Amino acid sequence: MGLVEHSDKHASSMKGQDNGKSGEGTYESSRRFAFAMRALSRTPVSLSYQNRDLRYEWAENLPAGIELNDVLGYTDADFLPRLAAERLRVTKLHVIETREPQRFELPVNIGGEVRWFDIWIDPDLDPSGLAMGVYSTIIDVSAQKRREVQLKNLLREVSHRSRNLLAIVLSLASQTARSATSVPAFVTAFSGRLQAIARAQDLITDRDWQGALLSDLISRQIALFHRDNALPVELKGDDLVVSPNAALYVGLAIHELASNAVRNGQLYPGDGAIHVAFSVEPRSDGGRNLIVKWTERLGAGSTAHEVEPLTRKFLESVVPLAVDGMGELAVNGGRVDYALRIDGNHIT
Repeated sequence: MGLVEHSDKHASSMKGQDNGKSGEGTYESSRRFAFAMRALSRTPVSLSYQNRDLRYEWAENLPAGIELNDVLGYTDADFLPRLAAERLRVTKLHVIETREPQRFELPVNIGGEVRWFDIWIDPDLDPSGLAMGVYSTIIDVSAQKRREVQLKNLLREVSHRSRNLLAIVLSLASQTARSATSVPAFVTAFSGRLQAIARAQDLITDRDWQGALLSDLISRQIALFHRDNALPVELKGDDLVVSPNAALYVGLAIHELASNAVRNGQLYPGDGAIHVAFSVEPRSDGGRNLIVKWTERLGAGSTAHEVEPLTRKFLESVVPLAVDGMGELAVNGGRVDYALRIDGNHIT
């Protein structure tokens, strides 16, 4: 959009300082002015001038959605929403009366989209100091506002999840302490569970707090028990991303199962095997469930140890409750089976 005609006084106020070489004359000034307008068009900055009646005499680089023909000769009330126009009118009249510049931020609904503007209003003073009108510098800061909103939402989410995480840690500490037979036993059990939560949280953070990939979650927990040899664990099924809350508790379940497998000697080379399968099953109500199955077969002549009461509580009560599902654990001779049903709402 080009500038419309205006008085010499207004034109002179728009000029930059020259280098004192009067011989360059109008040609150099016009080239410089043209470049300034071209540069302005590449920015989210709009410039305008209104007389004492607050009618626009010229405007440059108007915000998208506002046309020059809708502005020239009109007031803000003719093309802007009522509340925004009234705020502008009151502020501009104040600038004319006091001859003091004003700055403020203003949300404006343009074409059904709320946009934010950082607005500077400056008086146009004649030689006697009388205000002849106002200049406006309007900067579209909508993108910055959106980033600020996103940051605030992220901080609220981090705060919420941090409180949840602390609650989980405190619960783990309390329940582990009640079941421990000695301080060293408590330290060992609690440290392992804390590491399991920490590893699950790392995966959640890696995916920008959107959850964790099931295969990564299981592999990362199994890796806590890694020694010098490949682990005898086979993963199979529909690899999905589970919600952050589900990831923490599924990670805890896998840790408990792996800890139990260590007691059975399963996570070391031998003739036993562990299979972890995951699949999605439809429900009669139109929803779906994610089924995670842990099947642990001990080697010939081996018998599974009885599962610790707290581990069983985690697997059959605590974890299923957190994922709105069910957990079933069965130990039969040389075999350990666990099935965890996770509500489909935890699949992202």
